Amino acid sequence: AGFLGLDKLTELTHKGEDILNKLRKGEVKLNSIIMDSILLAYDKMGELLYCIETNKNEEVELQDSIDILSDTIKRIEKNDFDESFENIEMSSVETTEAAEEKFFANINSEENKEEENFLDEETPEELLIKDEKKVSEKETSVDTQKQNKTKSADKSVDNSIRVDVQRLDDLLNIVSELVLGRNRLAQVNTEINSLYEGAQVTKNLSEATKQIDLMTTELQLVVMKTRMIKIGKVFNKFPRLVRDLSKENGKDIELIITGEETELDKTLIEEINDPLVHLVRNSFDHGIEDPDTRIKKNKSPKGKIHLSASHEGNNILISIEDDGKGIDPEFIKEKAISKGLLSRDKAKEMTRQEALNLIFLPGFSTAEKVTNVSGRGVGMDVVKTNVTKLRGTIIIDSVVGAGTKITIRLPLTLAIIPGMIVRVKNTQLIIPLNSVFEVVRRSINEISTINGSEVIRMRDEIVPLVTVDHLFRDDSEFKKNIEWQYIVVVGIGEKKFGIKVDGLIGQKEVVIKPLGNYLGTVPGVAGSTI
Repeated sequence: AGFLGLDKLTELTHKGEDILNKLRKGEVKLNSIIMDSILLAYDKMGELLYCIETNKNEEVELQDSIDILSDTIKRIEKNDFDESFENIEMSSVETTEAAEEKFFANINSEENKEEENFLDEETPEELLIKDEKKVSEKETSVDTQKQNKTKSADKSVDNSIRVDVQRLDDLLNIVSELVLGRNRLAQVNTEINSLYEGAQVTKNLSEATKQIDLMTTELQLVVMKTRMIKIGKVFNKFPRLVRDLSKENGKDIELIITGEETELDKTLIEEINDPLVHLVRNSFDHGIEDPDTRIKKNKSPKGKIHLSASHEGNNILISIEDDGKGIDPEFIKEKAISKGLLSRDKAKEMTRQEALNLIFLPGFSTAEKVTNVSGRGVGMDVVKTNVTKLRGTIIIDSVVGAGTKITIRLPLTLAIIPGMIVRVKNTQLIIPLNSVFEVVRRSINEISTINGSEVIRMRDEIVPLVTVDHLFRDDSEFKKNIEWQYIVVVGIGEKKFGIKVDGLIGQKEVVIKPLGNYLGTVPGVAGSTI
């Protein structure tokens, strides 16, 4: 920065470096005030760099920040810190750059140690002459160590390669088309087997089909893995968010993160960030009480938010859990009624889970006043929309006085999905397999009607039925089975529905493509496949 004549940036970074240097030398322990100064310097550097890149100047007001940093440096020198501030340890999570710095610092320190030892032992001239051979041996060993370390450093660098994201997207697209080709080949193979059963050419075709099927599956898995990114990339933004909110609102909150090693598709990583920010802010604002209220309730004054991720089959589960006041279903109902979002009669019929799900209604908010954190009636409905768009589900579990847990379930990838192929009249449809609970065949007489809507009883619950015939203009003649009805039971969050279908064909991995501008948006249809 100094070399390029960026005076403000030079002054700011020198002040930041002075603070870091005193920490590095152990002259002071990291505390809340010093951390605030480091973060201030970091933020201002970002602001300055943005201004330099976009406006080609340094027109950012810095004097107040410089004064705060200078004051912190003076306090470090005098050790003038209030003892009530808890000393906090630096995060044990190292960035790649930090790890590399540490690696090379260790190499340098070892080399310096060897050089110091060498000088201490061989200082007198007589000994230097006498032990010239020994010296050259030492130098050789130091050189060898340097070479070995350089080799190992090079080796670690060579293990990875940067690839443009567009290339990965293109590769996935090709693999998707290959999956469709494999499905078509399997279909042709079945048809030829039934026509020319026992012929040698049929056996050869079957073997080739199996080989291509296996290789395509392997290739698909490898391509999916290359697109996988650790969710830590998203989670690592939250400690700073929670810290800043705690400072602004006078709450003491500890953020616990687990499962940051969990991997999911790049597309999902990009899309899930905003919903998680909303949920963490919600836990902070609505969930966790202020320290005085917590003490009155015999809780620890320090609140906890637990952010975690894990795999479950072909899905990833992300949960945000707090130990706050929880959500009272009756309070939620009253709020919805007062806002005109719900009638009192409907509220009486609601289950506990349905009442909790009211918080996802557009315009719903439980905040008494609008703040910069919440109260605008925008947030939870946006979260629900974004999660649904990713073919995911969101479930709320809350205990009044003990806390709330919100779980998001997402598919591992959006490109290729396992689906159940069904027939409605003469049209083939695919229902995503991760939404299917079970398939049942019921007699027409077992289908009941409540308030004009068809339902069936399944064990201890009533499942409403949905007809999808109206989605398609299929005017061809079709003779319906008048005795039996196939029903595919699907789940969206806590709700279950039964989709009436006329036939079950099987399961296949399919590639979902958008319908395109010509067809536009068809209600109930996510996309098309071949």
